[in-house]
Amino acid sequence: MEKRDSSSDAQQTILGVVALVVSGVALFGTILQVAQQYYASAAGYAECGESVMGLWHTSKKRKFRPYELRFEVQFETPVIFVSPPTNNKGPVKDAPIYFIDGSPGSLQNTRTLLPTDDRKHRDELVSRAKQVHTADNERATWVMMLSELQSMEKESQDWQRNQYGQGPPTSQPQAQFIHHTLAVALQSKKRSWDTMPSNVKKPYATTAMCHLLEIAAMLGLHWKEFNRSTDRYRAEGNGYILTGTKVDDLGIVFTFQIYGKSRFHENRVIPVDEVKELCCGYISTIFRRDMDGRRLESTEEEPQDLGILQVGSANDLAEAMVLIGCNTNTANYFRSDKTKHGHLFPGKEFHVTPYVSSTNASRTVAFELVGMLSKNLHIPNSCFRMLPNPTPYHWDKKFFSLRKLLQEYKKKVQDDDITLQTEQVRRLARLAEKVEGELRPGPQDFSIPLLDTLDSAIDECDIFLREHISRELVTMVLREHFQEVLRMVNEDPADATTASTTGNTTDAGSGSRTPRFDDLNSASPEEKQEKFMDIYFAVVLPRVMRQAVEAFRRRKTTRYAPSHHGRDTSTGSAYSAVATPAQSPGARPSPTPVPHETQSHGSGHMLQPLRRADTETLDTQANNIWCTLVFRMLCWLLLHDFHKKDVQISKSELLGSRLPVYVA
Repeated sequence: MEKRDSSSDAQQTILGVVALVVSGVALFGTILQVAQQYYASAAGYAECGESVMGLWHTSKKRKFRPYELRFEVQFETPVIFVSPPTNNKGPVKDAPIYFIDGSPGSLQNTRTLLPTDDRKHRDELVSRAKQVHTADNERATWVMMLSELQSMEKESQDWQRNQYGQGPPTSQPQAQFIHHTLAVALQSKKRSWDTMPSNVKKPYATTAMCHLLEIAAMLGLHWKEFNRSTDRYRAEGNGYILTGTKVDDLGIVFTFQIYGKSRFHENRVIPVDEVKELCCGYISTIFRRDMDGRRLESTEEEPQDLGILQVGSANDLAEAMVLIGCNTNTANYFRSDKTKHGHLFPGKEFHVTPYVSSTNASRTVAFELVGMLSKNLHIPNSCFRMLPNPTPYHWDKKFFSLRKLLQEYKKKVQDDDITLQTEQVRRLARLAEKVEGELRPGPQDFSIPLLDTLDSAIDECDIFLREHISRELVTMVLREHFQEVLRMVNEDPADATTASTTGNTTDAGSGSRTPRFDDLNSASPEEKQEKFMDIYFAVVLPRVMRQAVEAFRRRKTTRYAPSHHGRDTSTGSAYSAVATPAQSPGARPSPTPVPHETQSHGSGHMLQPLRRADTETLDTQANNIWCTLVFRMLCWLLLHDFHKKDVQISKSELLGSRLPVYVA
């Protein structure tokens, strides 16, 4: 009996143990199921993995919400902006600012890998050459953008260091990152997946519209479509594509893609703050005061003087001419499709609509305006020359040679039968000879000594135009130069022939036909530059000198000095007509004493005395100014460069725009 009870107890114990095990398993399964349900409430956790966010995935975490009995997914993404490296204020309050400079510390702080290291990290193609990858579609495109920005800084600095190593020894150290005034920076911002729009499946980076335009220019992208009405944006270049469209419940979202090889050598955009203005079609001129370092604070604010000019469209160029003081005819040359506004520099106008063809001339004076007035944006002891094109015209150097133009210019200013041999002209001749001595046969060979020589030559021209000469007379010469050039470009050949036979346009000498810009079309490549300078020195210079001096003297005879950028009603009609006879190139202009009256620097301002000596004639000063402006234009266009495919699509209202945009 006892044995039977003992056996029954053992069986019950076994059954109890089995039941306990089964219950334990069931309980454990239930706990796992409940835990899984709680963890599954952490929506978006899988979308914040390393395959999507790269090294930024370390910031993701689950945070339990006890009152909601669920987990919230939190992560960090970058807020990207552009500023000088010395900036200590960012859009995210109290968050540290990390600049992208390609250094190991920057890579660590920005949680970014260089493109080659990133591919190694993902066990993909291990190669130093950039390849096209189609298997990275799960990766957030802003991660690739940060990687390419780091590569841009490292590769360009390595190339510049190599350029200094190949060139002759120099006592000046090369420019470093700290000398830049334009750099990409970021701050980390905490986000929650709860706030993600339902149609966005990956974490996004945040920036502003103006910063995106600047980053695109720095990476070598050129806008092909920029339609704010339909929210369609597309930029291509240097192996990248940037497309944008509007996403519901979020805003404008851009996607960055890599489709080919990129390089950042001589094509690297000069990292200067003025790039912000160039991206939107503005240029800062040599007349901009140092204290006026701010950009236009409002898109409704228009340039009021020559400190900044808007050149992003043909209409903007027309208004710039009015600001200089040109007459209505000159401004209308840009507004009309039936007139020409070019001579030697190429510049077929770009149209957003592909079905609209341009009837304007294929060569434009817009680049001449930029070269004469734009600030010198080259960084001393730096090899970078590229800039965003602020004009709506293509810059194609196949049609002319700036080097040959400079050589022909030097010949003209050294010829005392053509140019007044003043102290300033002789100084320009020495500078031109110095620049020519650094020119090498290769059209793309820009040595460090050549860049430094061009830089110093431009600075000397700027000092002369700003400090040693009447600014009002400089404006007069500018005005008369563009009025005369555009009048000659649009001159009817039949009228020119008639005028020549009647003796009205015998600038090149008695009885000889006046050279015209149409002669450039039939000239061979070897003769084109020589003919161009012949026209400028034999025809344009005498007329500009005479008309600028006459206008300047007439303005001095009035009690009230009108604004230098307004139309002079007393003489404006005369400039739209065919010019009166000018002196021959070999003849000296009659001395015109500098009047003791004072000059105007703006509407209603007290007139200031001329800065030059009273013994110097107005003709001499006008001659010096014109020769300096032309020389500066040639040096500026040699020192700076624009990409052939880069043109400005009018977006001036976006200068400084803080409209939030996102990078997918």
